[in-house]
Amino acid sequence: MVNRTRLALRSSHETDLKNMLFHCDNLECIDYLIANGFENKVDLVYIDPPFLSGERYFHRIDNDSSLAFEDLWKQSKYLEMMYARLVGIRKLLSSAGSLFIHLDWHAVHYVKIMMDRIFGPENFRNEIIVKRGRRKNLQYQFDSIDKMHAAYDSILWYSKSSDAKFSLPLAEHRSEAKWMGFWSNVNRPTMRYEIFDFTPARGQWKWAKERALKAIGNYRLYEEKFSQMTLEEYWEATGKKLEFIRKRASVKYAEYWIPPKTHRIIDNVWLDIEAYNYSTGYGTEKHAELLERIIGQFSKEGSLVADFFCGSGTTLATASKLSRKWIGCDSSPAAMAVTKKRLGSANFEVININ
Repeated sequence: MVNRTRLALRSSHETDLKNMLFHCDNLECIDYLIANGFENKVDLVYIDPPFLSGERYFHRIDNDSSLAFEDLWKQSKYLEMMYARLVGIRKLLSSAGSLFIHLDWHAVHYVKIMMDRIFGPENFRNEIIVKRGRRKNLQYQFDSIDKMHAAYDSILWYSKSSDAKFSLPLAEHRSEAKWMGFWSNVNRPTMRYEIFDFTPARGQWKWAKERALKAIGNYRLYEEKFSQMTLEEYWEATGKKLEFIRKRASVKYAEYWIPPKTHRIIDNVWLDIEAYNYSTGYGTEKHAELLERIIGQFSKEGSLVADFFCGSGTTLATASKLSRKWIGCDSSPAAMAVTKKRLGSANFEVININ
């Protein structure tokens, strides 16, 4: 049995908090944390619960395999199980905290309704679509099918508070500078004004007049005094802040300049990364790139991250890599063995609740 006073003291001094790996039923872990001072302390929770798939999952090493866990729930019992845990997780989340629940088509719609009830629909942020990866479509061998191949999972993102704000989620993406038409067919009369001796009769210019006139002036100054360098070089030399609009005689409408980009803003369709990896032989191992995006984008260094269905330990290993504190839990001996091996020399304490 862990010393309860010592654990509560750690929770009130986050800088001294040790990473904790619980080997027990996760509801016991959640209740234990609430009782020991962790309510409103966790900044991000990612969970990958059973999918209500009706399958058994194995841990495979070379030619040997052992049962990791069973996902053989009846729907009513499954939803009861999830409800109790989600209520507890909400208590643990900090005021700016987020919960990411990884599911697929078997249960995501039921859990979405449940989450609206527990967290409030105003705290639903996104359903994120992530591709499954190397799971092959085996339907080519059949002449007919009863349903299409499932190629994606869903991750439901909820916040503790609707007031919580997050930094722009960015992914590395290189794009070259280019010119684009400054006219849009969106019909807004207030955005139709004269530039280059022309006022559009329909549609609109893309920017407000003051901004557009300033960008026109920026380009004219470049042409008059700095055209010995490329526009991109001039933009970089002036602090990467200036905007430019030009008018070419051969083109009907004015054009605005889009600078080169090294990143793009991520939307909720994540087809550039995969949901699953197979490095440990654990049947439901999630890909480190997936957890790096979630933890890296939606928490900060030093934040406390938790995974109460930690399985092969991807969340915990990634949290350590990204300088976050973490709490993990799983009841499966196979999961615990894989996670401990994966964490290696990381500083953490194993806790068994009796």
